[in-house]
Amino acid sequence: MRDIRVMNDSPLYTIAFTNIVGINDLQRKVLLEVYGSAENIFKERFNSNSPFQNLHPSISTILMQDWPLEEAEKEILFAGKHGIHIVHVMEENYPRRLAQCEDAPTILYIKGNMHFQKKYLVSIVGTRQSSYQARKIIHELVEGLSHLNIGIISGMALGIDGMAHQSALDIHIPTWGVLAHGLDQIYPPQHRRLAIDMTTEGGLITENKKGTKPLPYFFPKRNRIVAGMSDATIVIESDVKGGSMITAHLAAGYHRSVFAVPGKLTDNQSKGCLQLIKNNIAQMFYDTTHFLECMQWELPLPAKITTAKPLTLLFDPLAIAILNMIEQKGPIHPDQLSYGLQLSSGELSTHLMNLEMQEMIHKQAGNTYIRL
Repeated sequence: MRDIRVMNDSPLYTIAFTNIVGINDLQRKVLLEVYGSAENIFKERFNSNSPFQNLHPSISTILMQDWPLEEAEKEILFAGKHGIHIVHVMEENYPRRLAQCEDAPTILYIKGNMHFQKKYLVSIVGTRQSSYQARKIIHELVEGLSHLNIGIISGMALGIDGMAHQSALDIHIPTWGVLAHGLDQIYPPQHRRLAIDMTTEGGLITENKKGTKPLPYFFPKRNRIVAGMSDATIVIESDVKGGSMITAHLAAGYHRSVFAVPGKLTDNQSKGCLQLIKNNIAQMFYDTTHFLECMQWELPLPAKITTAKPLTLLFDPLAIAILNMIEQKGPIHPDQLSYGLQLSSGELSTHLMNLEMQEMIHKQAGNTYIRL
């Protein structure tokens, strides 16, 4: 092993200790409290009276070897080369809300902005198979929070997560994505451009060293960071099983506020939200004003209040079907809509008028409609 004493001992030993498989976050926290630092832990590894002798033999064996320190040195060099911050749970710039959680990661790797001391942080999560109405709700929600000193947290997945990150970027709200892998890759690959854009005002966060692949085991662990960083978690759409449900239950376990958007009883992507509300895990998300009142956060100044588009319209299945068809095939004539959706001209006309009043569609010359 080459000489590593020239490097900063604190991150070196902490990374080496964190990368030892078989010790969970709670055990690490206890050991760090007993010994004061990861460096002291490694110095005690050859002490025959050390409590480490009582650990599982495989863990004791690893502690006796030098390779954890060698791997940690490589991690530090990689981080320095790529502008990645390595933050210990005891440091001031570690996300303070997450630090309050018992199972908070000992270290985080962060690329981008580390201004986590926003007055408020909200996580927006949901299914990968999101609907059109989810996009509208997220856009209006994020826009309705823009008057606050706030940041948006999510998990970088396709669907709801990506929409939440993009909506925040569109109006220059910092947004952080929590990853289930190392910072030497981006998953899903479709979000590479999004990830780059996020690092300008927000950033990317993981507890995983470089080379860690996005395996199923790491996603629930990722979700605890999403929940732990946030004052409130809002589930937009979710089936009864999935990462969003895990995040919601974790947030409730951390005594953080949880909200869920109600949907149609027959929609699979609404069943999880309805279950959270039914079981009193989550409050119903009615609209942004109601959310702000529940959280006792500042409402927008009267001059900034705009007439909100009622969420009831978004839950109207016919309105959603009309919007989807206009979006896919527009400009489109009412006769085509009527034929394609099997609607009477009178019923269609009423819906078109309502959608036009809500500024969701626009009537062009030639009596055709386009999506706004």
